[in-house]
Amino acid sequence: MGVFLWALIGYVCGTLPSAWIVASRRGLVPVLDDVRRDAGEADAHVLLQRVAGRAATIAAVMDVLKAFTPVVIATRITGPYEIAACAIGAVAGHCWPPYLRRFAGRGLSAAAGAFLAFLPVEMIVAGLVRVIGSRVKAGGLASTIGFAAIPFLAWWRGQPLPYLIASGVINVLIFARRLEGIGSQIAAGASLGDAALRRVVFDES
Repeated sequence: MGVFLWALIGYVCGTLPSAWIVASRRGLVPVLDDVRRDAGEADAHVLLQRVAGRAATIAAVMDVLKAFTPVVIATRITGPYEIAACAIGAVAGHCWPPYLRRFAGRGLSAAAGAFLAFLPVEMIVAGLVRVIGSRVKAGGLASTIGFAAIPFLAWWRGQPLPYLIASGVINVLIFARRLEGIGSQIAAGASLGDAALRRVVFDES
């Protein structure tokens, strides 16, 4: 029961529509009219970044905090299985909320917040990889490498089994979210393998 409850808490927190809230408060809702779940460049956060960089930064920070907060609370009052369930739930809620679905995020910010709460050292390493990748114009690939390395780093550091499972599941959730709308690329002539590679590994649309 405790595991299910913490997964639900994480999920509910993860559904907070950060991009929509920021856009509404700043009168930028029309900016999000073109949001679609089948094209990476039409992601709500990306559109905010194009029009108002600071607004997008605020939304990203909210995404991190909405996952970090419940998970860090869980680390203070419950065990590793509940913590892992809360982290997975937060990322799932971020990617697939039951409302305002097209404004949902792609998982990275919420995953970063969750990882900072229960695997901070591993997340810092992943963040450094992402920063280096951005410097060499390979941010998408670097984020994939960094996040995919977290389960292995956690294993190497002797983290509890639930943490290893959660870090792997969170990666799967991120990859699954990236695959949404892959049919549009296939319809445009790309092969299934090429489209999947570009979306999952390089985080391209």
